Amino acid sequence: MKKKVVLACLLMASLCGVYAQNVTLAPEAGISAVQRYGWGQEWRPSAKVGVAADFNLTRHFGIESGLFYTFRGYSISNGGIYSNENSTWIENVSQTRHFLQIPVMAQFRWNLNKDTKLFFGVGPYVAFCLKNKFDSNPYYLEGSLPGMYEQYYDGFVYGKDAWGNDNLYLYDEARRFDWGVSSNIGIETHHWYAKLQYDLSLGKEGKNDVIGANYHTLTLSVGYKFGL
Repeated sequence: MKKKVVLACLLMASLCGVYAQNVTLAPEAGISAVQRYGWGQEWRPSAKVGVAADFNLTRHFGIESGLFYTFRGYSISNGGIYSNENSTWIENVSQTRHFLQIPVMAQFRWNLNKDTKLFFGVGPYVAFCLKNKFDSNPYYLEGSLPGMYEQYYDGFVYGKDAWGNDNLYLYDEARRFDWGVSSNIGIETHHWYAKLQYDLSLGKEGKNDVIGANYHTLTLSVGYKFGL
């Protein structure tokens, strides 16, 4: 699935370069709200910055792409019981992942008047994790651990011992690649634009995840277009 998504995005981008009548670039910045489906109990703040690229094929249709930096994650307090092949545990966790994201969306435009346009876009995106920060406070219930943990009097094994060993090895295999779908709606006037965008992450975050709705992201952003 990963190869198919990447190839589809590259094919769409290459066709844009061949058939585009004109190209615009736009520095863009926005604020986001992110929710991890099935994990975090609330929306978390985030940000999104980058450069958008519009490949205008006709007056009313084009392809929107670009390169953006964003981050997303989740927090869990008393989040229940979890397990893998190593152990079973209860934990409070907080994870933040930093991504470079490349969308390839079909964009439709309508003129409201001489200087103002309404636009709508939809299509896939691919993203690559640059950094993964994970903090946790686990309480181990059972399991065979690799000699790194102490057994305390209350029957729980805590995730950090006197020598600084902790449970982060459990999350070292988080996937770097992500993919999903994006859609936006916005308004442009005198080269300035504002838009509301929704990103749905579908890629597996961990090796035991399944393809499905993982992160929901809403972003309100503004940008300014320069013609090439």
